[in-house]
Amino acid sequence: MAAPSRRDIDIERVRALSATSSGRIGIVTLPVAGRPRFVLDLGYATVGSSAYPAVRQASSRIAIDLASRHPLQPPVTTVLTPVFHPHVFVSGVICIGARWLPGEGMDLFLQRIVRLLAFDPLLMNPGSIANGVAQAWYGLALLRHPGAFPTDPAALELGVGGLAGSRQPETLAPERVIRRCPHCDAAVRLPAGRSGIVCCPRCRRDFETSS
Repeated sequence: MAAPSRRDIDIERVRALSATSSGRIGIVTLPVAGRPRFVLDLGYATVGSSAYPAVRQASSRIAIDLASRHPLQPPVTTVLTPVFHPHVFVSGVICIGARWLPGEGMDLFLQRIVRLLAFDPLLMNPGSIANGVAQAWYGLALLRHPGAFPTDPAALELGVGGLAGSRQPETLAPERVIRRCPHCDAAVRLPAGRSGIVCCPRCRRDFETSS
């Protein structure tokens, strides 16, 4: 019996992630011969326009097109519903920068996309901007409404501890810690238990930290 292809493995990984997402990740279509595309519904709040946080985009639909040389080449991910995000081009294509590794399973890649669309501060990168207008808006919105980001705390918990997509009780706020920007001393509120590169909302400079 032939070993399963990488595409088949990724399909099973996405199915498994969907099954443990508490209904937040819905599979619309899966890749087939001649059409290597995932279409998925994501039940995580994001920003549909500059009217956020007064108006929230409760869910979104994305398409992930696998490259002809998958996984050696990165997939192309497109948001098919309205989105207003610094890392999403006006066309809907998500800019993932250089953050693609051939060994990254599609389940992990999908988790990263979910977190990015929810404005995970550890994934927001001012050096890889696809929409300058959205980036300028985000900087101001983060200062005016710091509690509105990330847009859906459950997105940051996807896949953590084997409870993908588990909801936190509505009455409990996700744990946050404060880290000071080493460049301007601004207080930056971050999710607890994370590490990586953070963009300071005040001076727009990057620094590495852990929470």
